[in-house]
Amino acid sequence: MTAAGFSTRFHALPGPVRSGIWMSISAVTYVVSIAIGRYMAPDIEVFQIAFLRNAFAVMFMMPWLINVGMGAMRTNQLGRHIVRGFMSSTNVTLLFAAVALIPIADMSAIGFLQPVIAAAVAGFVLGEVVTRHRWLAIAAGFAGALIVIRPGFAEFNLGIAFALGSALAGALVSIMIKTLVRTDPPDTIAAWLFVTQTLILLIPTIIVWNNPTPEQWGLFAVIGFMSVILQRTYNRGVQAADMSIAMPFNFTRLIWAAILGWLVFAELPDIWTWIGGTIIFAASVWLTQLGRSGR
Repeated sequence: MTAAGFSTRFHALPGPVRSGIWMSISAVTYVVSIAIGRYMAPDIEVFQIAFLRNAFAVMFMMPWLINVGMGAMRTNQLGRHIVRGFMSSTNVTLLFAAVALIPIADMSAIGFLQPVIAAAVAGFVLGEVVTRHRWLAIAAGFAGALIVIRPGFAEFNLGIAFALGSALAGALVSIMIKTLVRTDPPDTIAAWLFVTQTLILLIPTIIVWNNPTPEQWGLFAVIGFMSVILQRTYNRGVQAADMSIAMPFNFTRLIWAAILGWLVFAELPDIWTWIGGTIIFAASVWLTQLGRSGR
């Protein structure tokens, strides 16, 4: 079958099926990316990991840019893209700092807090009405986070603080995206993300620079490629179907994180990670459905 024929058949699939495929690919690339970051963290500073991830992502976006032309980068929201770049840089730097200290399954579970935090913050930032049902869903999400973290019962790990900071920054990024998608195509948003993050992280990377080995250069190329696939598949996943359909496939992140953590790092998530992660995820899906119904 030719590429054109495959594309035609794929786009003929129902929207929910295409959304499930895109979101599942996005989940795998997310877990592979943070696993590579975890593997390199003992030898490479997180600023450098985040910088080279984005630098390679820019390189992998170049064929698309050459094909469509520089006009694809045209935007009337440059200031918002720059602000998003700063928030995304904070998000990804804290993410890699977190996975250097805690299991990747725990990071994936806490990462599900992003839509929960976004729903809470949106009422203040975007003026959205946060109803009683939404506050209940938000409370459930934070209860799930407490189960994963277990303050007072499990030894405090700085990685948990980094993970929560990453989730907060990611929530602010998702709020920014709500304003960007009104005027800019998904690929334009992704391209500006990688460009702004690369420039923002350049100075701190120069300060902590450590010459990578040939193996590490190869891993940086992989993580950059995975990041491009992650952004483009996630955007297409949420476009192909309602968020209430797309979001459940995001839960496979926790499953893939558990599998990869076990195979590569000999990490097995405990029962509390599964319980808390499930509650957080259910709360995020509930919020999505409430948003769809206007409740």
